[in-house]
Amino acid sequence: MKIVFYGAGNMAHAIFTGIVNSNVLPPENIFLTNRSNEDALKSYQDDLGVQYSYDDKKLLDQADYIFLGSKPHDFDKIADRIREYVQPNHKFISIMAGLPISYIREKLSVDNPIARIMPNTNAHVGHSVTGVSFSNNFGPRSKDEVLNVINAFGSAIEVQEDHLHQVTAITGSGPAFLYHVFEKYVQAGTKLGLEKSQVEESIQELIIGTSKMIERSDLSMEQLRKNITSKGGTTQAGLNALSQYDIEGIFEDCLNAAVNRSIELSAQDDD
Repeated sequence: MKIVFYGAGNMAHAIFTGIVNSNVLPPENIFLTNRSNEDALKSYQDDLGVQYSYDDKKLLDQADYIFLGSKPHDFDKIADRIREYVQPNHKFISIMAGLPISYIREKLSVDNPIARIMPNTNAHVGHSVTGVSFSNNFGPRSKDEVLNVINAFGSAIEVQEDHLHQVTAITGSGPAFLYHVFEKYVQAGTKLGLEKSQVEESIQELIIGTSKMIERSDLSMEQLRKNITSKGGTTQAGLNALSQYDIEGIFEDCLNAAVNRSIELSAQDDD
C-alpha cells in the first residue's frame, strides 16, 4: 500500500507519525509533499524514514490513498495541479475542515471514493478519537483499510457527514478545551502557595493516572468519582464548591460554539 500526504502540517504530521510508530505500514511507503517547506520534509524523512517529493506525477503513480491535508483555502490550487494525474484506483482521505465530499469531488472532477476524517493531535501518541465519513462508493474492503490506518493512531467513530461538525467540537477541538481546564487547575493550585513547577509536575501525573484509571476500569466516570468521594471529606467539600457553578452549561456553550463555527466555515467554503 502506498499513501501520499498533500500537506504535512501538525495534523498530518500526527497521523503519519502514528502510522509509522504503529508499524502498520513501512515508512518508505509513505510519501509527503507540502507547499514550500522542504526543510520540514527533509526532517521527517531523516526522523521517520518517510519519502517526499514535489513531483505530482511521481507522487500519485501507483498510490492507493491520498490524504488531503492542506489548508482548505489552498485545496483549489492543489486540485487544479493534480487532476490530470488522478487514477481510477485512487481513494482520497480529507482532513481539511469544512470542505464537504461533494466539493472535493467537484474540484477534482472525479467520482473516486472519498472519505472525510476528523482526528485530533493525540494521534501523536496513538490516542486520537477520529470521526470518519465515507462517500457512498467506498467499498467494504477499502473502508476496512481506512479504519485499519485510523486505528494505527487511535480509534474511529463512523458517522454521517453532517455529524462531523459535532465530532469536530467534541474530539477534534477537545484536547484544547481540556488543556485549558488543566492550565487553570495549575494556576489555581499555584495560588495555594506551592512552587509552580511542583504543581505542574503533580497535575501532569494526576492527569496521566486518572486517564489510566478510566482506561483500565469497567466503571463509569461517575462511579469512579463516587468511589473516591467520602461523605464529609475533603473531596466532597471541593465538589460542593464546584456544584455552585453550572459546569455542564459552560461545556454546552463551549461545544455549541465550536459546532456552529464548523458549520459557518463549511458554508463559507461551499460559497
